[in-house]
Amino acid sequence: MENNQGKTNLIINYLPQMLTDNEFKNLFQSIGPIKAAKIVRHKSTGYSYGFGFVEYVNELDAARAIETLNGFQLQNKKIKVAYSRPGGDNIKNANLYLRGIPKTMTEEQLEQLLSPYGEIIQCRVLKDATGGRNKGVGFVLYDQRKQAEEAIKKLSGQVLEGGTEPLVIKYAEDNAKKVRAPMPGTVNAPAFDPFGTGMAGRFTAGGPVRHSLQGRFRFNPMTNSVGGMGAYGYAAPSALSVGGEGHILFVYNIGPDTDEKTVWQLFARYGTVQKVNVIREGGTGAG
Repeated sequence: MENNQGKTNLIINYLPQMLTDNEFKNLFQSIGPIKAAKIVRHKSTGYSYGFGFVEYVNELDAARAIETLNGFQLQNKKIKVAYSRPGGDNIKNANLYLRGIPKTMTEEQLEQLLSPYGEIIQCRVLKDATGGRNKGVGFVLYDQRKQAEEAIKKLSGQVLEGGTEPLVIKYAEDNAKKVRAPMPGTVNAPAFDPFGTGMAGRFTAGGPVRHSLQGRFRFNPMTNSVGGMGAYGYAAPSALSVGGEGHILFVYNIGPDTDEKTVWQLFARYGTVQKVNVIREGGTGAG
């Protein structure tokens, strides 16, 4: 039963920001009948995190959707369609942080560089405030840890074409040890259910989507996604209400080269940011 269910659940990445839920549903429904379809969005703002899930009624339609729609040009994006994988130890720590990427390298080129070592769920390059040239830092989420290990083994220390320094590539979680523990009184973010109340119940115990949502896809601003996908260096944030003055978010695994300005750029798209403080090893940043 679990295997059959795994062959009907799909994850779709690189969705255009302006794509509506109805357009998303209609696109995949054109292949065959579906049980559920949902773009993962921010609960309050409706901001799309750039990926979604579809559950088909039968396996043949799910397979046909992958064959037909994987790589399909949708608005300004080429979407990626694949089976949603079950959780487990083999997918933990499959998130990599990269530093030393050539400033001219695009996300597509970075994915081409990394794809020989395994299936990539998502790939992200940090860009400057204008959204143009990259900052030499990127994040990638592999399907399995062993694929991430292979990428580290083969690419670490290489100077890429157009680069000026050796490539540093390591597990994104490594940098968590350099960050102080959250202040007392913080509350961990609740488990995220992208299908809304009750929708996740469609995927029974052991089903791939259920495991993925609870284990891999926690909220991750870096990726415009929800991620253990702590995927691109961000684990699920904790929040502390500060009366009527706003909320404090604690963000982990941001990488040793990330400064206050970069963090501000990442979060400003979601609302007014009053203050940013990057806590560094041995002390705290200014502000």
